[in-house]
Formats: sequence, structure tokens, C-alpha cells
Amino acid sequence: MIDARTIRTTEKDVNRLYANCWKASAHRSSTPSEQNARIKAWEEFRSYQSPLWELWTAPAQASIVQSSGYWRRVALLYLELSPRFFRSGYLRDAVAHRLKQADLLASEREAVQASLLSALPRRPSTGHFVHDCRLAIQVSDSCFLSALDHLCHQEDGWTRGRALRMRQAIQQHAKPAASNHSQASVP
Repeated sequence: MIDARTIRTTEKDVNRLYANCWKASAHRSSTPSEQNARIKAWEEFRSYQSPLWELWTAPAQASIVQSSGYWRRVALLYLELSPRFFRSGYLRDAVAHRLKQADLLASEREAVQASLLSALPRRPSTGHFVHDCRLAIQVSDSCFLSALDHLCHQEDGWTRGRALRMRQAIQQHAKPAASNHSQASVP
């Protein structure tokens, strides 16, 4: 079962293993013991297994889109915690993409909105910001836009700039009002 503890443990372990790889690779000397240490460090990194890696599988990805079950809850938790480790951003992008495709319940939509708002001030960001903007387009409502407007007036230029870009993405892809459709379809 994947929970917050599993995600944080994976984050800590992968960061430790990755640091060991770089430490072992820092000195590119040709002594056999240093070469063996480098090979061992990278092998340990490559062989690391975590239940979190199941989130990459096709069945888990499909389940995120199709139902409000276990994998969607894991995806929402991953988005909320937004861990930082080697390739964590790619997984976050995949999760955001699948959540964008899903028909979210109101509580899930609120959880996504809270995660997106809390991710705006983070430096450096995790994943590609465009995926957050695309997800925000799908989950935005008046409360979310109000909270986003508040962040657009922050003194911190990083947060303000990202909030403005997210707001622009939402406005650019806003669905036209129903009255505009009816007028446009009349010859």
C-alpha cells in the first residue's frame, strides 16, 4: 500500500542512492577499487525497488483516469506531496496528465486545486509547469481563480509570475459561454 510514508521513504532512499552515485563518480581515476565502487553505486541505484514505481504501470495509469479508486488516491497524494528525487518530475507530469483526463469528484477537484496552489511558490518546481497549467484548466472554478488572483499579487516574483502564467493559460482556454455557441451556429 502506497501512503505518504512510502513516498517520503522513496524520496529519501533515491536521493541517498543518487548522491552515492555522484560521490563515487566524482573522481574518475582508473584504480580498480574506485571503478568497482562506482559500478556498485550505480547498480544499487538501478536496482532500487519501491512500490511507488507501480504508479508508472499502464494499469495504474488507466485506473487513475477510469475510477476514483486506489490509484487515483495515490496519484492525488503524490501530487500533494510533490516529492523531489531523480525523475520524480516525470512521474508528476504523468500523474497530472492522467488526472487531467479523469472525471474528478468535487473532493478530488479540490485536492488537485490545493496541490496546484501549494506548488506555485516551490523552487525549483517539480515536473514541467505546463502540465500544472493544463491540469489547472480542467479543475479551475471561481474559488480557484480567486486564490490564484491572490497569488498574482505576491511580492515574490517567482510565485507571482507562475500564478500569472497559470491564470493566462486558464483564460486562454476558457470555454465560451453557451450563449456564444448558439449565436455562432445561426447562419
